[in-house]
Amino acid sequence: MKIKSIKFFAPEENVQVQKSARKAKPLPTGYISATGKLVFPSVTLEELGINAASTQFKIGTDMGKRKIKSLYLVPSGSVEQAFSFERSGRGGYVIPLH
Repeated sequence: MKIKSIKFFAPEENVQVQKSARKAKPLPTGYISATGKLVFPSVTLEELGINAASTQFKIGTDMGKRKIKSLYLVPSGSVEQAFSFERSGRGGYVIPLH
């Protein structure tokens, strides 16, 4: 018969560890509006370090997928096939995709 190795626990290991009461910082957000525009609040653009007046983006999705689950915005140096921000009325910026 083989001898098995068994790890035994001590009562000191049965103490719950207190988690710090530190609040997590919310992630920058944006959304797609019902009219087909990408909406970014100005706070989100500031946090990401994007200058809305001068930055243009190429926009894409995963190739060969039927449903869009990820949307990629890649800063572009050229003007060809690039989208630029437009100012929206509520202090944010939009990229029209229609």
